[in-house]
Amino acid sequence: GLTSAKDLTQTEVPNNSIPFSFAFDDEGQLLVAEAFGAAGVPNVEAGGSVSLYNDLDSFIPTIKSEVTTTEVTTCWVRYNPKKACAFTTNNGGGSISSMKVRDGKLHLVEDVAAQLDTPIDFDFSSDYEFLYALSTGHLLSDDLALRQPAIFVYKVSSDCTLEKIQEATEGIPTEADRELNSLGVVNGVVGLAIF
Repeated sequence: GLTSAKDLTQTEVPNNSIPFSFAFDDEGQLLVAEAFGAAGVPNVEAGGSVSLYNDLDSFIPTIKSEVTTTEVTTCWVRYNPKKACAFTTNNGGGSISSMKVRDGKLHLVEDVAAQLDTPIDFDFSSDYEFLYALSTGHLLSDDLALRQPAIFVYKVSSDCTLEKIQEATEGIPTEADRELNSLGVVNGVVGLAIF
């Protein structure tokens, strides 16, 4: 349906954290990825975090569980209902972290479930067996021609670990290709859609 101003509630986020993205688990609990964890203000030394909120029907949702990773700039969070796993991209850390949602709480499985250069977006296959992650290639080299974006494909296990099964680069424009854009506004690859 449509929202109205009456239906929207704004709440403050605890610990001055910086929320970046969200997802819902099977129980309708809200998972929020916080880019710099409890440090709040941009701090490249601070690990990111994911908070699990409940009481969403109340005016002030409460944190039921929180997981902090050692990884930097936690951006996107995705929930896998088939495996009860949550994953985050850690853009500054060049990694994906994995968590298990069990007994209504978050449990860190691996700070670094996968390592890839500047993950910018990711999503699951329709059967939730595979995770596709888009790497921008920004940190590979100072030479734009060598900055090769890639799509990484991982098999998702029931224990929330990832097994890399493919890295695809063919047909994906490099950073140098953006220089060919007369408007100069394309910053390489920025999104991923899985059908």
